[in-house]
Amino acid sequence: MRRLGFVLAAAAAASAIGISAQAPRGAAACDRRCLLQVMFEYTEAITDNDVSKLALSPKVRVTNNGTETALGKGDAWGPARRLPYRQVFVDPVTGAAILYGVVTMSTRPAQPGGPAPAETPKWWYYVARLRVEARRITEVEEIAYEPPPNGFGAPPSSQTLPDRIFDTVLLESERSTREQLFDVANRYFDAVSHRIDYRQVPWHPECQRIELGVFTVNAPRTAGSCGGEFQIRSVWWNVENRRFYVADVDHGVVIAAGNFMAPKEFPNNNPSVVMEAFKVQDGMIRHIHAFFRGNGQPKSGWGTGPGS
Repeated sequence: MRRLGFVLAAAAAASAIGISAQAPRGAAACDRRCLLQVMFEYTEAITDNDVSKLALSPKVRVTNNGTETALGKGDAWGPARRLPYRQVFVDPVTGAAILYGVVTMSTRPAQPGGPAPAETPKWWYYVARLRVEARRITEVEEIAYEPPPNGFGAPPSSQTLPDRIFDTVLLESERSTREQLFDVANRYFDAVSHRIDYRQVPWHPECQRIELGVFTVNAPRTAGSCGGEFQIRSVWWNVENRRFYVADVDHGVVIAAGNFMAPKEFPNNNPSVVMEAFKVQDGMIRHIHAFFRGNGQPKSGWGTGPGS
């Protein structure tokens, strides 16, 4: 009976936040392998600095850090690029393909006695969200962040192999439905926004949260747990313009984006558009991984309402 109640509550929540279980027109023509192939071509476009081979919709819309631009003109694009860190999430139902990556200009170390590099190589944390319809890219949302000196986040150059916990296939008894996955992510955003008590979010006892390569819970400077940290009054952002893109039932993965906006009580809290990846096992959040602009991004360029 408790299981049925959870299903009904999750379905109601999914309906309330506008989550559709239906595929967008044309998205069904691109299955998981197709979406991965589209993302492969996209990553090749970055390393080749050439978008000519991409299957783009004539009406493709592209933003870089919330500002509309032409594809290939964002911060992380240019000659001599490589992506040493790559992790991809896809959802054939929504037609979404999302890349968590690190992009750098550093392609070859300087040789002893050779010429000095023309400029200091740059390193960016990078998110690309693609929407694919009828096998063509119709939307590209890029977030690129080059940490300034003493800025938030681990050095992007320190990121090598992504956490493979997101690749683990769950037993059937450990899985949640698509509606439940989206509901868990939405409740997490509600806890961040202090709209519900953090104990109303289903936390796994092993839960860890990593933001830009840094543990932000269970750490010396932030000792609280994934949920317990919200007992700190200042850990508060109003999460608006919530967007839900990936629900992978087999792997227990859900990807959602939200505009983390500073509440009036704590106006100095850094506003950012955050792309959150959750690993949900046994209906509980076991792992959280977030990429965003650590120095702030008040507008997403997508969705509706505050921060759009």
